[in-house]
Amino acid sequence: MTQLLKPSHVPNSIYAAFSSLSAVSYIRVSTLRQAERGSERDGFSIPAQREANLRQAHGLGSLIAAEFVDRGHSGRSCDRPALKRMLSYLREHSIDYVIVHKLDRLARSRADDIAITQAIRDTGAQLVSSSESIDASPNGTLLHGIMASIAEFYSRNLAQEVMKGMRQKVIQGGTPSRAPIGYLNVRQQTDEGREFRTVVIDPERAPHVAWAFESYAAGGWSVTQLLVELEKRGLRTRPTPARPAAVPTVTSFHRVLTNPYYKGIVTMNGAQHAGSHEPLISAATWDTVQRLLKARRSGERSRIHTHYLKSTVYCFSCHRRLIVHKARSKSGRIYDYFVCSGRQAGTSKCGQRALPITGVERRIEDAYASIEITAVRRQRIERSNRKRISRDASGREERVAELITQSETINSRQEKLLDLYYSNGIPREMLVREQKKLSQELARVNEERARLEEDTTSTVRRVTEVLDLLDGAHTRYLAATPDARKQMNNALLSQILIGPDDEDLCVKLRGKVTEILAE
Repeated sequence: MTQLLKPSHVPNSIYAAFSSLSAVSYIRVSTLRQAERGSERDGFSIPAQREANLRQAHGLGSLIAAEFVDRGHSGRSCDRPALKRMLSYLREHSIDYVIVHKLDRLARSRADDIAITQAIRDTGAQLVSSSESIDASPNGTLLHGIMASIAEFYSRNLAQEVMKGMRQKVIQGGTPSRAPIGYLNVRQQTDEGREFRTVVIDPERAPHVAWAFESYAAGGWSVTQLLVELEKRGLRTRPTPARPAAVPTVTSFHRVLTNPYYKGIVTMNGAQHAGSHEPLISAATWDTVQRLLKARRSGERSRIHTHYLKSTVYCFSCHRRLIVHKARSKSGRIYDYFVCSGRQAGTSKCGQRALPITGVERRIEDAYASIEITAVRRQRIERSNRKRISRDASGREERVAELITQSETINSRQEKLLDLYYSNGIPREMLVREQKKLSQELARVNEERARLEEDTTSTVRRVTEVLDLLDGAHTRYLAATPDARKQMNNALLSQILIGPDDEDLCVKLRGKVTEILAE
């Protein structure tokens, strides 16, 4: 809106004499917090900029015809609404001066400064700073270029210093941004009275998040089903000035389940660092959740039709996952079948016909008799595992030392990549790609290291748990509920290939189970 503005110190009688020259005032603050403040000592608030620009207009003998204010917009981009309106206004009106408090209010990059200044000059107006001596003279033009370059240097250097500070904080285990749901960013004081920021567990939301991880790792849940239950339990996001507390969305909670922060890892630019915050879950639970999420992405998903075998049974012909299909007869009766997912989607030439679900259930019940172990065989397996555990213990320390060296080497390579990125030596895309590879390798090394660092008691306990499931497995499976059957399948089996004929059946045990059963 066009308006005439006057400095507060200029009498009306004197101000009325200025009528031949006109100007527009452009004001910008980087944050909404600055925009909301009534005054600032540093001169960069809206009232301070407005008064300085009015004084400058008075000194030039001109009237402020219009004021344009960008609230909460960075000077590193030209995509600012008030700036666009001002340039459009200049093309439609005869304006002599465009007044800014400082050049960095107009632009933070040299290229943007040149483009905006040229656009102003094309309209016949002259750019004026109320705190810098720039004009159309050679000296003024030189100073303009110097000040614009300083503004760009300040912006880039500030961004680099902020990134360096964030990086150093991450290396030391800190959290460089807002902590995810289940944690709280708080201010605390040392015994000497020095204030510092840290992250603590949110007593209200953390139990819900931990329960969600443990439940999903146990199997039988989809993300949608988890959210329904979490809503009943009372989980809500943290309220902000802009958004009230609400139930998390499926997309946002999927990000929660894939965030390594909950197992104690802070991620920055693809590099992972051990965090100083308290983990909500174990690394083993997090890894299990990632495996189940990946399985759903590649096959089993939350659909209307579900069954406890959906994550276990695969097509005998093409090895694709089997899904539930309900067929309706002419009389209206519903029949349940397992069909090949590739054939159902039309992406496979698989010719395996649909399998009645009741028949599949019976055949897998019978298959559990084949993996069941006798008391005599269990004793042999336990003796064999005790010997293996004792034998492995002798070389365990040496292997752990090797893995520690590998971990340190990977961490060093990640740091060098970050140094190269911060010095503009590589693009962000390359950094993310290489850091992802290194993170995957680091996860593999840490997983093996964690497995080797388990004490003998833990290893023996894991062997006992597997053997307990296999000892009397057939009887236990027959008596189990659908959820319990799913958990047994997830614990013991990697997949079951099944076809229409009785001999078309192949039960594949998980790698750890096979390793334990080796005599």
